Amino acid sequence: MDIFTIFTKGGVVMYPILLCSIVSVAILLERLFALRKSRIISNRDLLTHLAEKHSWDELKEAAQKNDDFFSRTVYATLCDPASAAEPQKITEMYAKKVTEEIYSHTSIPGVMATLSPLLGLLGTVLGMIRIFNKFTEAGGNPMILAGGIWEALITTAAGLTVAIPSLIIYRFLTYIADKSVAELEFELEKFIVLKTQDNEER
Repeated sequence: MDIFTIFTKGGVVMYPILLCSIVSVAILLERLFALRKSRIISNRDLLTHLAEKHSWDELKEAAQKNDDFFSRTVYATLCDPASAAEPQKITEMYAKKVTEEIYSHTSIPGVMATLSPLLGLLGTVLGMIRIFNKFTEAGGNPMILAGGIWEALITTAAGLTVAIPSLIIYRFLTYIADKSVAELEFELEKFIVLKTQDNEER
């Protein structure tokens, strides 16, 4: 029996379960692209060198040319006049917005991991109701009951098949996001220290 036939026998609940799997895979691919290394910080050596030299105008210009999270945070901080007095507070404010972007969508596979087995269970319950209804109409023919139970269980199996990889995807994306935030925070801490030193010298 091919997959298409099994899918069809699972009933209408198989469609939202399939949608859950598509969503999880789509989020995985999108987040892997969005959180690639070059998106966290690019031109690390150049930006660090300019910060160490306290060349803030050059750093601002270099950061403006890049679209990575670090550059965007640094550029927003340097454009804010309040950063001259409170560089740490201003940097953390803009970093918070970037952090929210890093974690965006990462929880969706977790939702799919919870939703898909529930949909599978719903499909099984609906299938069992349908089977027992036919069983009663057929005067208690045991062949109908035996042949229908495995069809009713298809949705439960499908739901678990989607839930397990979705949970793995969720955990993996959370790990990637945590790692990205840790790297970003480390670089921003160095930036804050250098900016604070320059402000104190002035």
